[in-house]
Amino acid sequence: MPTSAKLLQLSEACDGFNNRLGRLLGWASLVLVLVQFLLVVMSNSFHLGSIKLQESLFYINSLMFLGASGYGLLHEAHVRVDLFYRDANQRYQTAVNFWGALLLLLPAMMLVWWAGIPYVMSSWANMEGSVETSGLHAVFILKSFVLLFALGLTLQGVSLLIRSGLAHTQKGAL
Repeated sequence: MPTSAKLLQLSEACDGFNNRLGRLLGWASLVLVLVQFLLVVMSNSFHLGSIKLQESLFYINSLMFLGASGYGLLHEAHVRVDLFYRDANQRYQTAVNFWGALLLLLPAMMLVWWAGIPYVMSSWANMEGSVETSGLHAVFILKSFVLLFALGLTLQGVSLLIRSGLAHTQKGAL
C-alpha cells in the first residue's frame, strides 16, 4: 500500500473517531436540557434543590464542548478569523490549513498535553472532589475532559495536516 494511501487511511480514522464522538456527545445537549428542566421543576414546584444536579450541568456542558472540539474542527464549525480565507482559492486555503495545523494547532495541543497530563493525574491521585459537601465528588473526571479535548483536536489536527499535505503534493509545493 503506498504511503499516501496509508496516510489517507490514518486521516479517515481520525475523522471517524471525532465524527462518532461528536455525534454521541450531541445527545448530551438533550441530557443537559432534561437535567435543567428537572432542576426548575424541583425548585419551583417542590421547593427542593440538588447541588449534585446543579454541578452535573457543569460536567455535561464541559463534556459537550471539550469532547466535541475535534468534531467542530472536522465540520469547520470552529471560529476562524476569516479576513482572507473565505474568498481565497482552494490552493491558498489548503496551504493555510496545512501551516496552521503544523505551526499553531499541533504545538498548542502539545502544550495542552504537556500541562494537562500532570494536572489530570494529580487530580486522579487525590480523587479530587467537589468543594461542596453534598456535591459531585468527581472533579478528577471533570478535569479529564481536558485530555479528551486534547485528543480530539490532536487527531483532527493530524488529519487536517495529512489531507492538506496530500492535496498540495498532488497540485504542487506548499
